[in-house]
Amino acid sequence: MNETAERQESTLDTEETVWRTPEFSVVETALEVTAYALSTR
Repeated sequence: MNETAERQESTLDTEETVWRTPEFSVVETALEVTAYALSTR
């Protein structure tokens, strides 16, 4: 976590946006997988 905080401080706003975009995709995919797993039970 310390490395991530230091990295965000040293990046520009545009670069932070690039880093945030994959995070949202991962969360969305995880929710889809969870919903699918629950529906198949």
